[in-house]
Formats: sequence, structure tokens, C-alpha cells
Amino acid sequence: MKGPSPEVRVVSDAEEVARAAAEEFVTVVSRATQETPCRALLSGGRTPEGMYRLLASEPTGSRIDWSAVECYFGDERPVPPDHPDSNYGLFRRVLIEPLGLRSPRAYRIRGEASDLELAAMRYEALLRSRFSVYPPEDPAFDLVYLGLGADGHTASFFPGVVIPETPPRLVVALWVEALNSTRVTATYRLLNAARRVLFLVAGKEKADAVRRTLAPEGREQPTPAARVVPRNGQVIWVLDREAASGLPRAVAQTLGQGRR
Repeated sequence: MKGPSPEVRVVSDAEEVARAAAEEFVTVVSRATQETPCRALLSGGRTPEGMYRLLASEPTGSRIDWSAVECYFGDERPVPPDHPDSNYGLFRRVLIEPLGLRSPRAYRIRGEASDLELAAMRYEALLRSRFSVYPPEDPAFDLVYLGLGADGHTASFFPGVVIPETPPRLVVALWVEALNSTRVTATYRLLNAARRVLFLVAGKEKADAVRRTLAPEGREQPTPAARVVPRNGQVIWVLDREAASGLPRAVAQTLGQGRR
């Protein structure tokens, strides 16, 4: 899938990746109002957790008007919200509860549902209702945060997992053989309607997946993350030095890499 070249930002370490992600959030939210809120699609994992902690702390947190933000989730594990593995649960524990937000506009996927396909369909209906956007148009998130696994997966798109193309869906339940589990996930269709997508990646163990996504060699199969190419939006990769270490210098310069 072709699209505009992504922007690559390289920072010193995982803490700085989280800081850059938080600053991007603050910048985009600063342009939002209660009438035209910033709508963000969030993820779980260690790096987003660092971002959430920054957003919940001073002075960063005081710069955000939370009444002008709506938060959604790009995927969810088949667990209830109080489970340690819940993506929404992480967001609630690390950001909502420390800030004392009584009724934040955060809409979770019901990972504890007995019928996860039905949960996916209901989440898709919720998205369309909140955005007031219906087929053939798709909701366009202002911000999407994604991670990258060492195997090249993002959201719950793992290598070898077949994403249904028909009928066109925004959220689906997928069986992931590698995990022996079902996940509910946003589809490429939804991710590629976004205005701004940030991949947050830290750690040496991610370096090869970063290279295979941004600078594949020969006949290497594209990683699942490589299919995230917004139709009318921008992709920004925020990498720490270890995650960026596998990128050839010439390729990095072409992608607009800047070291900090």
C-alpha cells in the first residue's frame, strides 16, 4: 500500500518517546473545544503507559481541557476492565483515577463480553454514532496511537491473521493463533481514515521490526504495521535510538529522520 512517506523522529530513550507522544497529544487537544472535541484512538503497552503518566502529571496535565477530549481504543484483550491486561483498564488506572476525572469521555471495548464479534459490532456502531458518520464515509480520528511488536504486529494485526475485507468493517473480532485467543481490533479501514497516526516504539528488540516495516529488503513480506497508511493523513514514527538502530542511514534520511 503506497502513501506519503512517514516522518521518523528519533529520541534518546523510551522516556523521551513517551514525552514526545504526550506533547503531540497536548498540541492537538489545544485546538479542540467541547463542541469540536479531539478524538483520540489509544493503545495499551509500556510506552503508552509512560505517556498516560505524563498526561496525568503536572505541569502537563494542567494544559489539557479534558472536556474537549474523547478517547477510544484501537484494540482490546478478552478480559474485563479491572484485569491487569485490559488496555482500557491501564488507561483508567494510570490517567483517569489519578486525575480524579468523574465522567471522562472514554469509550471502552467490552472485552469481557461472551460474544466478542457482537462487542466489535457494537463498538463500530458507537463510533459511527459518536462521529455522526455513516457508510460509505468513515470516522476520521484526530490522533491514533499505535505500538509495534517484535513480530511487526500493531493493534491486534498479527502476522498471518486474515482481516476480513467484505463487508467493509471498522471493528472486528479476530482469532489470533499465536496467542490462542480472540482480540477485538480496529481495522485498517478505520486506522487509514485517521488524520494523524503516531507509532511509539522503544527497545532494541523492536529494531528489526522497525526496519522490516520502514525499509524492507528484497522480497520480505510487509509487516502488518506497514499497511497503516492513512488516505488523507500523516504517519509519524517516534523511535528511541535502539529501536531505530536497524534503519540504514540513507533510508532514515529519506524518511526525514531527526535525532534528538
